[in-house]
Amino acid sequence: MNLSRSAWANIRRIYNVVHTTFWALLAAWVAIIIVNIPRLQEARAAIERQRAQQILEENRFYCEKWGLGPTTHEHVICTMDLNDIRAQVEPRLVEDSIF
Repeated sequence: MNLSRSAWANIRRIYNVVHTTFWALLAAWVAIIIVNIPRLQEARAAIERQRAQQILEENRFYCEKWGLGPTTHEHVICTMDLNDIRAQVEPRLVEDSIF
């Protein structure tokens, strides 16, 4: 191409501005991610605590439904059995959801 020196100088300036802008945006994005990592971990921990509480309440409800008092040995065994069932079923659900 036969462009003048001033045209090439303008093209270089525009390129440099765009290049610098992209690097600045990348740096800002990385900073935002780094700042938000603790919040994401806290949110995940809160969700896990809530899920554990839901499972505990479901187990209690189910075992008490069958007449097993919360302070009995049978209630503990019932809860352990329910946890075993969950441990077996959840991987199957994950496998099924892949397809």
